[in-house]
Amino acid sequence: MCPLSRATRSHCPIRLLTVCCLCLILGTVNSPIKAENSPTTPGTPIRVGSVTGGHIHPALCRAANGDLLAVYNENGGGGKELLLARSTDGGLNWSASQPIPTIKECSIYPGSLTTLKSGEIVLHWSCYRIEGARRWRVPQFCTSKDHGVTWSPVTEIPLDDCTNYTCLRHPILELDADHWVCPFYDRTVIYDRSKHRITPFGDGRNHGMVPLVRTQQGALISGAPQSHAPVPSGKPGNMVNGLRSSDQGQTWQPLQSLPYFGVAGYDLTALKQGPVVLTSILYGVGRDDEWAYELKLSHDAGQTWDHHHAVIIYNPGRPIKGRGWPRTVQIDEKTLGTLFYDLDPNQTGGPGVFFVRTPLSALQTTGR
Repeated sequence: MCPLSRATRSHCPIRLLTVCCLCLILGTVNSPIKAENSPTTPGTPIRVGSVTGGHIHPALCRAANGDLLAVYNENGGGGKELLLARSTDGGLNWSASQPIPTIKECSIYPGSLTTLKSGEIVLHWSCYRIEGARRWRVPQFCTSKDHGVTWSPVTEIPLDDCTNYTCLRHPILELDADHWVCPFYDRTVIYDRSKHRITPFGDGRNHGMVPLVRTQQGALISGAPQSHAPVPSGKPGNMVNGLRSSDQGQTWQPLQSLPYFGVAGYDLTALKQGPVVLTSILYGVGRDDEWAYELKLSHDAGQTWDHHHAVIIYNPGRPIKGRGWPRTVQIDEKTLGTLFYDLDPNQTGGPGVFFVRTPLSALQTTGR
């Protein structure tokens, strides 16, 4: 039996699904799908760096000069440093990773990278704190105005009621130069940079630790699986499978279009051409194992997704170890790039962070 769930199978391209199922049954695939010879299929995964284990949780952004930056925790679960690797050729080659020196005295839970409209880059993370029986996380950030070469001193987000869920894993949503929406796990708020204060976002609901993006048409899409996230405690809201707003978050309409939100969720990327990319995880039947990563497009701000032209970008023929938290950016007008990690000790080179290039033509965006 194919290990992918029925819900997942209904959204997979028939040809790719058949191949994947046969490979998993027969055990004939021991490495990711290779497609480097075709301009319309994903490339072979490229190793960005080797890691140990735990909350590796990589973040990815494209700098204003075209460089790609990957930040990750080499030894998660409270690592002491975040490592930065750089690619100057669209992800084909990566520099040796180096620690970001401004982060001090922090047991790190990784966060996200965001390139602002000005070209400035924002790196977010949270620090674990323990005092007796109390445990909480303190969100912090630093910025770079030279494409990630140097970084500002650390700024702490001004919250006096942090919980053990005050952390984020997706890029901030830039409303304007001084106002950033921070989708923390336990609250969704606006950080006012000019006044260094927190204000409510939209109608005040908690979206949870999910992606929030603005389309080229101005609509906001939230990856929230529920109408209100009950974190750290409370009654969950109705299942909505995504939300959409056309008034800057003051009101939201259920999308009922996004897939199952597992431990590692999914990612949303708004393209310059207008469509939105969904990076999702394909799970096993009756279990939460990650088996593959998939990209698909929406041409109507997340209301529907082109399941027929979805593309599997990584399928190692076994469960992906460690919950890879895939993140996707637009490299150029023709190419997407996805960063993730896989902790399988038996793969060539051992546990690592990997990058896959996918031509947009694989998703058949042309002529639409």
